[in-house]
Amino acid sequence: MRFTREQLEAMAQSVPVWFHSIDFGQGVVTNGLISPSQQADQVQSFRFPDLRGKTVLDINALDGFFSFEAERRGASRVVALDHYMWAMDLARHYHYWVECKERGVVPSAYHTMPYYLPKVMPGKIGFDTAKKALQSDVEPVVGDFMEMDIERLGTSDVVLYFGSLYHMENPLEAMRRVAAVTKDVALIETEAAVFADLPDHALVEFFESNELNGDVSNWWAPNEKALLGLCRAAGFRRVESMVKPPLPRAGETPGVVRYRAVAHAWK
Repeated sequence: MRFTREQLEAMAQSVPVWFHSIDFGQGVVTNGLISPSQQADQVQSFRFPDLRGKTVLDINALDGFFSFEAERRGASRVVALDHYMWAMDLARHYHYWVECKERGVVPSAYHTMPYYLPKVMPGKIGFDTAKKALQSDVEPVVGDFMEMDIERLGTSDVVLYFGSLYHMENPLEAMRRVAAVTKDVALIETEAAVFADLPDHALVEFFESNELNGDVSNWWAPNEKALLGLCRAAGFRRVESMVKPPLPRAGETPGVVRYRAVAHAWK
């Protein structure tokens, strides 16, 4: 079945909040909080390996942009896993987060809010709509990666762990679980930090509350050495940075600089 442009536009508009900008074809792109140009930069920085014929697990997939990208790149099977974001009414969540930020107040933990509805999974509408529009074979799995029995996931050739590590209360355990489901390589993207005065130390910045972007679900920002060490301690034999920390600018006062780190970790 081939959808008309009008049908694709109606699908795109049926979702109250898109996190990703997903190209449905025929000139229809979802109105994501992350713009197409930002996503193009992300894809380039992630340095995807050859996915042709590979199995892929996308942990915390949200709208599924990277799941569908893996499928587009020729993966033989793609599993999109999520729970936390799928459990939220994302329109109400986004409104609440913006309101708290504007008022300068600390948000309550999101899973305690009335719009957190794990029995209904309202936040899954974006993924389901994109899967339908793209006529995709990506397989959705509803599950909390940190709580579920990961044996049911088996192992995948390539594991995507994007935008998740810094949200984990126990990052070492999270990376151990990522290693357990990885057959070949895991791609990790996370908030990270540069501690200019201590370049040779493995350090992590801790956020007690909503210090990072007004978001109470952000906990950590490791530096490059800590991130690579964390991956090795979790069971990966080799790790390589794909995005190097930014260098200090001439005349700039040393301090903490945050950036988005990308690493590949091989079993």
